[in-house]
Amino acid sequence: MTIESTPASRKLPLAGLFAVVSIWFSGMAIAATAVRPDAVVAFGSPARLIEAVTRSDGSLLDAGRFFVAARTGPSTVRTLYAGGAWFVWPALARECGRP
Repeated sequence: MTIESTPASRKLPLAGLFAVVSIWFSGMAIAATAVRPDAVVAFGSPARLIEAVTRSDGSLLDAGRFFVAARTGPSTVRTLYAGGAWFVWPALARECGRP
């Protein structure tokens, strides 16, 4: 008697993984707009996002290839999304922007 394993039993459950990642991304994006954190990390074109931060009531903390970190004011998150941000997440570390 041999036990054969089917290839389907070894496959990564991609639908479940996609659902978990989607829920996590959405939850972080909603948290940035609902909670109004002290600092956020926005993902997208840095040139457009830096311009959006300067137009809002926030202040720039850091910028990289595909992200911008900023201290927030009441309209910073909305301005970042209007400026073309893919996602805006709350910065979870208390040291964000400190050397």
